[in-house]
Amino acid sequence: MDYDLLFFVGLGMLILSIPSLMSALIDDRPPLVAGFGMLLGIGLAAWGLIGGDQGLNPAALPRLFFEVLGRYLP
Repeated sequence: MDYDLLFFVGLGMLILSIPSLMSALIDDRPPLVAGFGMLLGIGLAAWGLIGGDQGLNPAALPRLFFEVLGRYLP
């Protein structure tokens, strides 16, 4: 299992759920889809952090992102 990929997918889901959350709050609707996306993103990112062998250094995140991208894109 690639825990780095799980971390970045979760982080992406968190980032993409923010506009949905803001839209729901502005339109005075319950943020159900945004809440589900945020919970799923938090869960995936936490699973990626906990399951990985080494800890993540914030300074190494850009390098790690491009390593993961290079592994999965031909």
